[in-house]
Amino acid sequence: MPRETAHARRPTAGRRNSKLLARAWPALPAIAIIVFLLLRLGFDQGGYFPASFIPAAAIAFIALAVLLVYPARTRFSTPALVAIGSLAAFACWTGLSRAWSVVPDVPLLDMQRAMLYVALFGLALLAADSGRNARLLVWCVLGVIVVIVGAGLLSRLQPDLVASSMEAQIFAYRIDHPLQYWNAYGALASVGAVLATGLAADARGIAVLRATAAGAAVLLLVAMYLSLGRGAWAALILGLVLLVVIAPNRGSLLLTLVIAGGAAIVAILRLRGYPALVQDPKAGSGQAAQGNIFTRELVALVLLAVVAQAVTAFIRLTPLLERQMKVLRRYALIGGGTLVILAAVGGYVVKGAEVEGTTTTAVNDATDWLDRQWQDFLDPTTSPEAGTARLTSAKGARSDGYRVAIDGFEERPLIGGGAGSFEVRYARDRDIDTKIRDAHSLPLETLGELGAVGMLVLLGFLGAVVLAVRRALAGRGSIRSAEAAAVAAAFTVWFVHACVDWDWEMPALTGTVVALTAALFSRGRRRSSRPGRSATSA
Repeated sequence: MPRETAHARRPTAGRRNSKLLARAWPALPAIAIIVFLLLRLGFDQGGYFPASFIPAAAIAFIALAVLLVYPARTRFSTPALVAIGSLAAFACWTGLSRAWSVVPDVPLLDMQRAMLYVALFGLALLAADSGRNARLLVWCVLGVIVVIVGAGLLSRLQPDLVASSMEAQIFAYRIDHPLQYWNAYGALASVGAVLATGLAADARGIAVLRATAAGAAVLLLVAMYLSLGRGAWAALILGLVLLVVIAPNRGSLLLTLVIAGGAAIVAILRLRGYPALVQDPKAGSGQAAQGNIFTRELVALVLLAVVAQAVTAFIRLTPLLERQMKVLRRYALIGGGTLVILAAVGGYVVKGAEVEGTTTTAVNDATDWLDRQWQDFLDPTTSPEAGTARLTSAKGARSDGYRVAIDGFEERPLIGGGAGSFEVRYARDRDIDTKIRDAHSLPLETLGELGAVGMLVLLGFLGAVVLAVRRALAGRGSIRSAEAAAVAAAFTVWFVHACVDWDWEMPALTGTVVALTAALFSRGRRRSSRPGRSATSA
């Protein structure tokens, strides 16, 4: 009899299967739909045109409705509700601006694009219903970025395998495939590079995954360089700085930066010897021949980073070695700092006048360079620098667009001129003869077109993200604090770049970041599937 009782208490196969299905639903279907939509947008010109983002929004909303209704068990946390509510309010306010916009058809299209972000964010919240699923969402998003950016990198290194549009090469030899906009491509690569670096540095992560992330970071950094995007570089640097500041495992992070960053720097320096990959596809032996040679070098560097990160990950799993490394690091920092100070003092005592003269000259040169860059920025031009020279130049037409956007806000500070009004205003008030549809800045365009109301709604979403970051870093999120730091830094890269470009209109970029950001929010609470039982945390 006791055996029968014990046997009866054991879960049957059907019950185990139902538990597995309960854990998989709705997270795994939501992740699968997100991956499908992001890849579809990425390989359809970044989802820029209505024929791409409207069907994607429809699919996302249908899937969201099905996953919410059957069975409806997941409850979102308050910060998550504030975030998705702010996104929805932003989309609705954009559509309402049709009433006062000078181009009434644009607000509806902009609203539909924004609703796509709402649906993607909702799906991602469902996907991140537990720590394991939220972690899976983060890695899947990184995989999507690697696939999209990798396709562009292959189009440059192996043009016979992946053909890209020649339109970009006519204007500037910069990678834009498959998004068809090089700055968005560079921004997506920067987001992925920072995310991969943070995940590779997670001391509690799986060694194989950490090594893979380090290799992905090398590829993404090289791809970002070939986009020749100045904004991508600025966003990357700020994102990495934030990652170093907020990451809980700085020692592991700095080591990862040395491994992945060192390999990427070597690869970028090697590109100088292959002008057909950076400056002109017909230079030297040609793009295809030089691409074949550099591909082998890049693969070797990626494998070197993977192996180095794997070895580091396995070694740091030993607590004794971890403690020894901390002690050695402390003494190394103290000894190195002391040597630097002594060398500086000794050098100044021996050659003080020369040191002062050299320092003064360097400071003056740096000041003059900054003054020239500021003046170049303030003087809009339609002929910015080409090739790698653009990376050290501030020339462009952005300042003219910013001025027009600010003028639109000053004219109607509360509600703005309506979605789509910037293009009309710029055509009327521009100082240079060029056509610009967007202000190349999400905050300024929001102020100019949607006024203070639109900006406050947008700030509501950003504020909810900041709150989610704080909670996740404190260990109250769905993912570990190291993973949360990586996601937060990747989001910062996107936001910084969105302040200097029209990233909001590129769903493959912004949609990817929106879906990724949902992993920061604390897990929802599941309603019990049986009547009379209290809800328990997922």
